[in-house]
This record gives sequence, structure tokens and C-alpha cells, in this order.
Amino acid sequence: MKYDLKHYISNNFKLQYGLNSIYYKFNPGNITPTTETSGINPFKLIDKYAFENALYLDAEHQVTDKLALSYGLRFSSFLRLCQDELNVYDNNNPIIFNPELKIYEKADPIDTETYNRSDVIESFANIEPRVALAYQLNDQSSVKASYNKMSQYLHLLSNTSSPTPLDVWTPSGKYIKPQILHQFAFGYFKTINDNTYNLEVETFYKTVKNRIDYIDGADLIANNAIEQVILNGRARAYGLEVLFRKNEGDFQGWIAYTLSKSEQQTKGRTPDETGINNGLWYNTPYDKTHDISLTASYKLSDKWSFNSNFLFQTGLPATFPNGQYEYNGISIPTYEARNSSRIPNYHRLDVSAKYIPKPNSNKKWTTEWVFGVYNAYNRNNASSISFRENRTTSVNESFKQSIFGIITLI
Repeated sequence: MKYDLKHYISNNFKLQYGLNSIYYKFNPGNITPTTETSGINPFKLIDKYAFENALYLDAEHQVTDKLALSYGLRFSSFLRLCQDELNVYDNNNPIIFNPELKIYEKADPIDTETYNRSDVIESFANIEPRVALAYQLNDQSSVKASYNKMSQYLHLLSNTSSPTPLDVWTPSGKYIKPQILHQFAFGYFKTINDNTYNLEVETFYKTVKNRIDYIDGADLIANNAIEQVILNGRARAYGLEVLFRKNEGDFQGWIAYTLSKSEQQTKGRTPDETGINNGLWYNTPYDKTHDISLTASYKLSDKWSFNSNFLFQTGLPATFPNGQYEYNGISIPTYEARNSSRIPNYHRLDVSAKYIPKPNSNKKWTTEWVFGVYNAYNRNNASSISFRENRTTSVNESFKQSIFGIITLI
């Protein structure tokens, strides 16, 4: 359910307000054996339910000819509703720390709770303000600044940077806290040569409270007690974004560059706990130091036009083995600090051509031919790198997975 209303108080002041309500049902899936002789028993993962509500008020205020303000407030509430059964742990702690091995381990449930369909397991409420201002320095340039706070009650559970069908969403609840984000941004914008060119420069800084983190060896697949493998930490990200665009002429395009850093930290809950990665900051799975996009289009004639797109991104963080030892004839790897290495850099070039046989036709419909090549130089970009034991030699080896090579489109 969603309602949005607008009021124009004056030519310089506009109000927008409303409410929305969303009911969620999470179906984590089923475990089904592939053959009748399989040793796997059929199993239905527990469904989860939640109800989210929000009220908001936004204002757009043209204070002067040069100064514009936009500000608002959002009140959100989240109700974690019943499920068939929920584990109960000693001291409400689903993860315990082993001081001898200095590792986190799953806690054994001491009981389970059952609920009626209308019961509320846990509830959360947050006030989320936002404010932005834009100031016109002159006819060609302006500056902007903003702050906003957001609450995230739904969490995507994945301990890999590559999307997979096994990634699942889970709601905040008794053992999982909402993630709270604060973001600040400042930007400078300039038009050049009567808007033939645009230059945009923006810097940002954001923090995240209750960032979800995974203990070493966390298994997220078909896990009915996901709280046994996750901890809450914090995260931060900051960077600089630059965009230069050419808007007019037969040759148009833009180049965008982002320099950024994204990190997270999960300290120990007590002085005796080591935390994740010894409580030190480390790269998030999606950290990309450099991100470059170059897009160009050229109109040769009314019939022919050409387009190209080039992407370059720093390789995503990864954790690689840094040694190994043998135990009963089996090679067992040891690993470096979490996300301290990276997979190879990602880059590719896409090109296309468009042909219009009759560009000046007055008919209601027109025909266009589009020819394209995705990944023109057939770069085998790694989507992930994993490590396994060779069944023949029993030696640990790396395995790179690439999704797409060159693709021709018509």
C-alpha cells in the first residue's frame, strides 16, 4: 500500500508527503534430492515474515534565485513477525568464541520458541532526516551539499562478491539488527561553452552501523539458523567521482572516473574476543579503487551511427591461501588476512553500429538494424577465483571462473 500527495504552497515552496506499507514473506527455499538413492532428505527451510511501514515529508524550497533547499523527514518502523519456530540460545548469543583456538563457533540452541501468526518477534523504529542545498555561483557553475540517513531492515546474505542463485534475503529480527547509514556529499558542477560540455565533481563519505559480517567458514547455503554465522560490525566508504560530458555535435560521449575506498570492521564483543580479521579494518567484497567508464557515439550520416563503451574496474577483493601443511596425507591451506588480495582487474570494450534504411520516412513505424559486439577483444574477466585440491595429484590449485567472452549481437 502506498499513498503520495503533493502540495504547491507557492511557486517557490512545494511539499510532498505520504505513507507506504509493505508485507514481506521470505521463502528461503527447499532442499530436494536429485535421485531416489540420494542420501539427502527433503527439507523445507523455515519461512519468515515481516511488516514495514513508513511516513515521510519532503520539502523543496527555492530560497533565492541562487539558493535552493531540499529537506525532509522519514519515520520508518519494522515488525519482525512470527515464524514456525525460532532457536533460543544461552544469554541470547547464537555465536560463541573459543578462547583456545581463537575462533568463533556456532552455539547450540537450548530451546525453540513457537509463535502465533499475529505475534511480533521484534520491532524497530528509526527517524531518517535528509537535507540538501544547491547554490548557483554564476550562470555556468554551482555547488551542492547533502546529508541523509537511511535504515536497512532487509539484508542480502552472501559471502561472495559474485551474485549466485543461492544468495538469500533475510529480515532484521531478534538476532539481526537493522543497518543504519549516514552519508555526506559535496559536489561542484560547471557548464562549458554554452552547455556543449559539462563537468561534475563530487566527493562523498558514508558510515554504516550494524554492518553484517560472517565468521570464518560460514555456510550460508540452506541454513535455517543464519544467526549462528553472522556478527554485526561497522563499515565506511569515501571517494571522489568525476564526470566530463560532451552534449552536442556529431561526436558525443562522456568519461566518468571514481576513486573510492570501502572498508568494514568487526571488533570482538568482549576484550577476550579477536573479532573478524583480528578486529582490523579490511576491504569490503565490493571495494573498487578505480572505476572508469568511457562512452562515445558518432553520427556518420542520417543512416549510420556508431557507439562504443569501455569499462575498467579494479579487481574485487579476495582472500587467497598463503601456505599449506599436511595432515594425514592431506594438503590443508592456510589463508592470509581477509580480503587482502584481489582478483585480476576487469575491463572490456563494447562496440555497436546502427543502420536506418529510410531515416526520413513519414510512416508510423521505422526499421532499424543494430549490430553489436560485446567484449570486443574477448577479455576473460574473472568473476571469481576459488581453490581446490587436485583429485589426481592431491595438490591445492586455483580455479578462475569467467562468465562471458566475446558475444556478437544483431
